This record gives sequence, C-alpha cells and structure tokens, in this order.
Amino acid sequence: MSVRTVSLVPAILIASIGLSTELSAQNNPILGAWTLNLSKSKYVSEPPPRSRTLKFEPVGGNGLKLTNDAVLANGEKTHVEETFLQDGREHALHGSANADTHVNVQFDDYTSETINRKGGKLVQVLKRIVSQDGRTLTIIVARTDANGNPVDDIRVFDKQ
Repeated sequence: MSVRTVSLVPAILIASIGLSTELSAQNNPILGAWTLNLSKSKYVSEPPPRSRTLKFEPVGGNGLKLTNDAVLANGEKTHVEETFLQDGREHALHGSANADTHVNVQFDDYTSETINRKGGKLVQVLKRIVSQDGRTLTIIVARTDANGNPVDDIRVFDKQ
C-alpha cells in the first residue's frame, strides 16, 4: 500500500462518518411540521392554546431547531425559536421565563427528553414520543403546580 493510499483512508472514514450523521439526522422521525390535535390532548396545568404548530429542523450532527408558533387561549400569538443539542449535557436556555437551562437526550429514533431547570431547580420534564408510523408526536409535560402537586399535560400533534 502506498503512502498516498494510506493517507486517503482516514479522510474517507471521516467523510463517511459525517455523511452517516447527516443522513441519520435527515431521517429523524421528529423532523418536519406538527400541528396540535386538541381533541386528543389533555391540558391540566394551563388552559389549552387555540392552536400550536411545531417545526423541527436538523442543526449540525446532533442538534435540533424548534420553531413553536401558537395562539394562546387568550388570543395572544407567540413565536419561539430554540436550538438545542441532544447530547445529555446542560446548556443555557434563552428567552424562557420558566427555565434558564435545559438538558436534551435522544434515547432512540422515536423517543427524546428535555429537562428544564430554573436556578438549578427542576421545573419540568418534556418527553417526546414519535409513533412508529411517524404520523403522531406525543409530548408529555411533567411539572408541579403552585401547590407542589405533580401535573402532567399530554400534548398530541399530527404530522403535516
């Protein structure tokens, strides 16, 4: 094997790893637009919004950009954009009144979780589950109410 051939092997391996990461990110079933299905959702901790659309896009090898557009129960329109790494490490969260850090973990192709903290204290856990057919996204939001009682909202979204 010549020196030139040996030097190409690491470059080919690095390129194939990068391509594999890119392809797996593109095939992630959570990617795309999702519309809230109010009839299948259960809101306990707050009034349900009139509408909500989520859009997940890939960012880098293990990141996601989330765009969240909603019309709240009182008619107020909200637009939030968030980019996060699914690396299991704590990162600063900007633009949220409820949390200042978050940890994002991808368990498998269909299940991920976000843990939000404010001042180091756990405030909520969001578990995202995409159905095996890729048509339904269920987000379970676990938190405590003002009295310290556990409250779970179940938000069901349909793929657009």
